[in-house]
Parts: sequence; structure tokens; C-alpha cells
Amino acid sequence: MAETPRHDLPYPGPPPPARTEPPATRRASGAVRGPFTRRPWMLEVAIFAAALIVYQVSRALVVGEPSTAFENAAGIIDWEKSSGLFVETSIQEWVLNHIQLVEALNYFYMYAHWTVTPLFFIWLYRRRQRVYPYVRNAFLATNAIALVVFMVYPVAPPRLVGDGFVDTLHKISDIDLHGGVFSGWFNPHAAVPSMHFGYALMIGMVGLVLLRSWPLKMIAMTYPVLVFVTITGTANHYVIDAVAGGLAVAVGFVGVWLLTAARGRLRPSPPAPGAAPGAL
Repeated sequence: MAETPRHDLPYPGPPPPARTEPPATRRASGAVRGPFTRRPWMLEVAIFAAALIVYQVSRALVVGEPSTAFENAAGIIDWEKSSGLFVETSIQEWVLNHIQLVEALNYFYMYAHWTVTPLFFIWLYRRRQRVYPYVRNAFLATNAIALVVFMVYPVAPPRLVGDGFVDTLHKISDIDLHGGVFSGWFNPHAAVPSMHFGYALMIGMVGLVLLRSWPLKMIAMTYPVLVFVTITGTANHYVIDAVAGGLAVAVGFVGVWLLTAARGRLRPSPPAPGAAPGAL
């Protein structure tokens, strides 16, 4: 009686020999993977912590002197004026007529960026795990793009330039980004691109796609609008900074999608059951 061919193997023939590792290597590998295997979320925390460390290190790698950052800022202002995009002073003038609003926007600028973004990723990890890796990888790619721009194209924010801009953080809320506890967490010449707006746009668009409730979708889309008013009304960013932040997010998401698609196309297909090794 003919033996029924087995189709549970990837190809006919004996299985490949098991890979052996020295005991010391297995123990070291297990010690590293163990916590992440038992608690996968720890790996995600480690990834984001590493990204934050890279950002901090990049502050020491910025190319150019402070004078370069102010020259680039002047060039952006001139370009916006010639293009009709220079509306930052008008937005800030309206905001300054409402002092309580200014104070709220100052604290929103300082703390929403660092609370809403982590909460978004926690929600995404717990409730939308299927798309979480893609959004996380696109987020990291976006930050890599931004870091390169920060290093090669430093730009001073409007609040440091003067020229009609008011540093609302310092003058109204007595928050000094260049001294004390905050000085180590902010790159003073990283106005372009605005990752405050970039992160907000990412959260708004992902929320629009993944949330099921229309009221929640509208709240998600309101967030980047509020962030835009905040970053311009407090003189922390130019309009073009927000545009650049949106472009960085778009490139990051499209780039990761194309890379994922390319990896899928390049991955070899398993041989058909019963086919001889090497058969076409």
C-alpha cells in the first residue's frame, strides 16, 4: 500500500537539524527575552524609552550655531509673508485678548503633548492591536525624519525671534523653557517640523479611521486644530512648522506602508505540497 504523502512539512525530505546553542548563550538570551515574553508591553515601553534617549542625544548633534537658527527663522518669516501664510501674529493678537485662554493654552502646550500621545498608544495597544505595530513603526519613522531635519536645519521659534511675537509661556505663565527642569527636555532650535502638530495630526487621523463613534471621531479631529491654535497662539511655531510636521507624518506612514508591502512581495512563497526541491 502506497504511503500517503505528508503535507504538513514545508517541503519533502527530512527536517533540518535542530540548531544548538551553548548553554551560556541560551541562558543570556533567555534572561533578555524572558521579561518581554511574559510581559510584551515591556518591550513597547523599552522601544519608546530608547526613542526618547535618541532624541535627547540628538540635541548635542545639532548642526550650526544659534545664529544659523535665527537666520533660518528670518527666512521662514520672509517666505510666509511673501506667500500670504504669515498669520501667526494675528492669531496671537486674538489669543492675547483673552488672558485666561492664554494661560490655558500655555499649560496645554506644556503637558498635553506628553500625556495625550502616550494615552493614545496605550489605547491603541490594548484596543486595536492589529494596527498598533504599523502605527508605532510609522510614528518612529516620523520621529527619525524630524530628528534629521532638527540636526541639519535648526530654526528658532517665534517666541525667541521677537519681531512682534510674545513669549506667552514666560511672560504670562512664568514658564522658562531655557532654564531649570524644562531646559533638558526641549531643543531650543527645533521649530521645524512641529512634532506637537505632527503627533496631534497622527492621533486625529488614526482616531478618525479607527474610532466607531462619530462624536469621538469629531473629538479626535478637533485635537490637531486645537494644537495648531496653541502652537501659533503661544508663539512656539510658525505655520510652515505645522505643515512640515504634517508632511513628516505623511512620509513616515507612507514609507512604512511601502516597506511593509515590499517585504511581503519579496518574501519567497513556500513550495507547493509534493513539489520537488528546486522545481519551478
